[in-house]
Amino acid sequence: MLFMGIDVGTQGVRCVVAGEDGSIAAAHSVPFAQLNVAKTGGWYEQSPAAWVEAAERAIQVCTSQLGSPEDIAAVSIDGTSGTIVALDRDMQPLTNGIMYNDPRARTQAAIAHAALGDIEAKLGYRFGASFSLPRVLWVRDELPEIYERTRLFAHQADYIAGMLCGEYAASDYSNALKTGYDLVDKRWPEEYASKLGLDLEKLPRVVRPGEPIARVSATASARLGLPTSAWVVGGSTDGYASALAAGAVAPGRWASILGTTFVLKGVTEKLVIDPNGSSYSHLLPGGSWLLGGAANLGGRVLNFARGDKSFDEMNEASEALIPTGVRCYPLTGRGERFPFVLPDCEPFYVGDVTGGRLYPAIMEGVGFGERLAFERMEALGCAVGDTVYTTGGACRSALWLKIRASILNRELRVPEVVDAAMGSALLAASEHFGGLTRAANAMIRYTASVEPDTALVPRYEEIYGKFRADVRRFYGVEV
Repeated sequence: MLFMGIDVGTQGVRCVVAGEDGSIAAAHSVPFAQLNVAKTGGWYEQSPAAWVEAAERAIQVCTSQLGSPEDIAAVSIDGTSGTIVALDRDMQPLTNGIMYNDPRARTQAAIAHAALGDIEAKLGYRFGASFSLPRVLWVRDELPEIYERTRLFAHQADYIAGMLCGEYAASDYSNALKTGYDLVDKRWPEEYASKLGLDLEKLPRVVRPGEPIARVSATASARLGLPTSAWVVGGSTDGYASALAAGAVAPGRWASILGTTFVLKGVTEKLVIDPNGSSYSHLLPGGSWLLGGAANLGGRVLNFARGDKSFDEMNEASEALIPTGVRCYPLTGRGERFPFVLPDCEPFYVGDVTGGRLYPAIMEGVGFGERLAFERMEALGCAVGDTVYTTGGACRSALWLKIRASILNRELRVPEVVDAAMGSALLAASEHFGGLTRAANAMIRYTASVEPDTALVPRYEEIYGKFRADVRRFYGVEV
């Protein structure tokens, strides 16, 4: 039995087909020809037709790679969080997809915040311009004729699911979070109509991620090679799917995703409200919660530190320099959003970064920030296990894995397949296995396990104590 996961990302579509043991039977990626088709400067839009074209091509290549595509039992799709498109009564797009990073709805975000403070307090977030609800309000306010013609506001993943099964008016409660779906009471808030004047009929019905929606249509089957026996099931956002692919599926499990930036997501038994607003929770299918935050800290700054040398050269040269003794918070610009919110803070460096020490010092600084984030989660009452599941480009560096494991004093485990599409494949398989955790236990393979270096742990412990004092001194935040 096979399970297909489709990741509709910022730059293209990735499709994987996985077996019951997690082996990859087929995989293919298709980039978008254009990443932004907005005609207004500073706005970000993509063509839904481009989403469909890339998704169809990725699926076709995968089904052609399979000896038995009829063995595909289910398909799940993830998409960028907060991306929304207006559809007419024939489920044809009335707008381009308004992307997750489009800033146009700032005024509407303030309106939603003023009207729905109770919802924000209940669920632990604040409506911002990156949320899809303000974008729905923007269409109503700025494009009233389009709003009147709109039958449905669909998320990016919903639109691709509809292309596969003909059911566009179903969404999952991961994507629906940023449209303001009440994850506690499982409903669209009635205040949408009474306080915002929105037509609730224009919003989709909401299912849990992994819940069957409809079978693949005969039309899609003929075009794409998928069997009509395959179910299209509820999907998720891309960040949610990435956390699942890493193994964050049960309470105490945490996915630390370190690439250009740092994202931390972990599973809690109960909904956790973060008073400083740096993190918020998604709901997992089994009833536990996926708490997380995204930092501006990350690996991007290493590009500047390595100069004209390769990462491999820099890693080899840095091995003998750790611990550097440097304490730094190596932001690439101004502001931080997790584990504290400080829009105007700037990077700091304390210590000697000459003699090649800058590169490993940055690795250590990110590791210190990662530990700070875990301690923030523990301060909120979250359980954190002795093992951290990690993905992202930083996992290509054995040196950085050793540094991070030693600073955290926890084992780091790296999965074989780190694509968000694999997380969607897990959701596709969850019904078959009787739950997401069982699917993950059967299908996720780990290729590396890095233990803390016993010689480095006490030395990093001492430096980290000084680092925390630096954060308080430079940023004025309690950590």
